[in-house]
Amino acid sequence: MSKLNAEIGFISKLIETKDIKVVSDYQIKTSFFTGENKRIVSYMLKHIHQFGEPPTHRVLKAKFPNIKVYTYTNDKGKKVVGTNELLSFWCNELILKTKHNNLIDLIQSTADNLESLNTEEAYEILKSGVAELDQEVTISNSVKINDNTDERKNQYLERKKNQGMLGIGTGWNALDMITKGLIDGCLITIAGRTGTGKTFFECILGTSCVLQGCSVLQMVTEMSTALMQDRYDAIMFSKLHKDGMNYSQFKRGKLPPKVEKEYFEFLEEELPSLEPLYIDTATGVMALEQRIKEVNPNIVFIDGVYLMEDDQNARDDWLRVAHITRDLKKLAKRVNKPIVINTQLDEKKSNTKAAPKLSDIKYSQAIAQDSDVVISLFRDEVMINDREMQVSVIKNREGEGGKITLNWDFTCMDFSEIYAELPSDSEGADDSTDNDTLSVDDVE
Repeated sequence: MSKLNAEIGFISKLIETKDIKVVSDYQIKTSFFTGENKRIVSYMLKHIHQFGEPPTHRVLKAKFPNIKVYTYTNDKGKKVVGTNELLSFWCNELILKTKHNNLIDLIQSTADNLESLNTEEAYEILKSGVAELDQEVTISNSVKINDNTDERKNQYLERKKNQGMLGIGTGWNALDMITKGLIDGCLITIAGRTGTGKTFFECILGTSCVLQGCSVLQMVTEMSTALMQDRYDAIMFSKLHKDGMNYSQFKRGKLPPKVEKEYFEFLEEELPSLEPLYIDTATGVMALEQRIKEVNPNIVFIDGVYLMEDDQNARDDWLRVAHITRDLKKLAKRVNKPIVINTQLDEKKSNTKAAPKLSDIKYSQAIAQDSDVVISLFRDEVMINDREMQVSVIKNREGEGGKITLNWDFTCMDFSEIYAELPSDSEGADDSTDNDTLSVDDVE
């Protein structure tokens, strides 16, 4: 073969191996092919759907007399239809070819707009085009459950050892019992009304992760990185020092001399020895993925996800947010890291005197649908006066829901547990909270 043709190579190797799993894993589509090859592959996929395997070369030759295939001599010295390369090689070649051709069209369209001085339109075409291309050539991460049984046995024994914990600890034992921790590949959403404390709650989670030896990437939208850094400093200092600090005094630069001295020592001696905590400004999901590749954190937090940019450039708020959360869910699975976001409640729909429900989430119900765990925050007037916070798990793909009540005291940065309403550990307990749709109670 003087010059490899990815389309012919794929067709030839699929005829030889009949390995439809590889085709499925690589998400090979007819749109990856051109001309006669497109019709051939379309027929092959229909044949697979109907009969469970690809057609033979003889069947294809009868249907498409001008079909072109590669042949080679196998180990037995017999000339067969196929190639020495693996089918996965040809799948990768097809994806590269598709990326290459689509990028040429995309760049040409962008260049045409730049020549006409339509800079903003050129930027939007390029941004949305790359996002669409990324969706087009996404590779599946499917597994065969018959394999890796020894590894899964070890995973179970590890869960048994850790009392069911699957992910990074939240810092609250009761919340860990409900959620099993912040699990790799999951999208976790914190929902609450404006001013409830969503950002601080996220920072407490992030601090707990750092103190467990995990690196953290904290993305911000409307808040500056300096303000977010202040929150982390105050929480982390208070976690490591029994008496904590008064947050109001800290923000006004009026810490007592003893606490100020301890804070400076914390900055100089303790903080540098901890795992990295990166704070950066959030734009779109594609930019976030690149940042994750650069710093490789154990977990990602996003403050104000509803203010991120939509790489697909939707105009309506509900669709823009739906695109963002869907892309974040796919990103969490792709990088196999937990992504924790926070979002607002719809003030017009939610009851200010009752704990929030899934249907109270603002912008789009896609947030609740895409999330593996949804944690709601609630404070009424009594709880505000008592410096308390109610935390409820209102969606949990890995189990049931539950509630915990926390101290929420900024005079000493005390956010410890007070009491909890935990799910039943009885055998055959109803996992009624574990579903992908809204429950009857959530419909108003």
